[in-house]
Amino acid sequence: MKITTKTGDNMTTGAIYKRVYKDDPLIECLGTIDEFQANLMNATHLLKDPEIKRHLEYLVNKMFLFGEDLIKFDKTQNITFQEVNELEDRINHFEKALPEQHEFLLPGKTLESSVIHVARTIARRLERRVITYGREVKLRADLLAYINRLSDLLYIYARVTEEL
Repeated sequence: MKITTKTGDNMTTGAIYKRVYKDDPLIECLGTIDEFQANLMNATHLLKDPEIKRHLEYLVNKMFLFGEDLIKFDKTQNITFQEVNELEDRINHFEKALPEQHEFLLPGKTLESSVIHVARTIARRLERRVITYGREVKLRADLLAYINRLSDLLYIYARVTEEL
């Protein structure tokens, strides 16, 4: 596959079924997914906890499917409420082991937690981009819930790497 096609020189890019402007809300979502995945992989190189590391790698792959659901919003359903429930289960599992939080925390007291916090902030931006895209097309509630829970999970993971 050739990387340089020159088809994007006119401010547009391919979005499976059509060409759209490179700043189209869908392309903003897909670009933010790419940035999010790269940051999750960066985090995996610094993490000591093998379970969290494996799960971040799993999430990188899940985000390919999330992107496919955005592109083919009316034709696929890779991300469902089952995946949302799995994230909630992980949040609950790890949160039980943490001390109760009574104040705002500095995001990233350690190198491990700081790279997870960076990924978390990108997940939050992705959520905002998905909301913008969702104003144009009707997105499923499970996609919106998934991206919301994802940043919650990363917050918990960052705390775990600092406190446990």
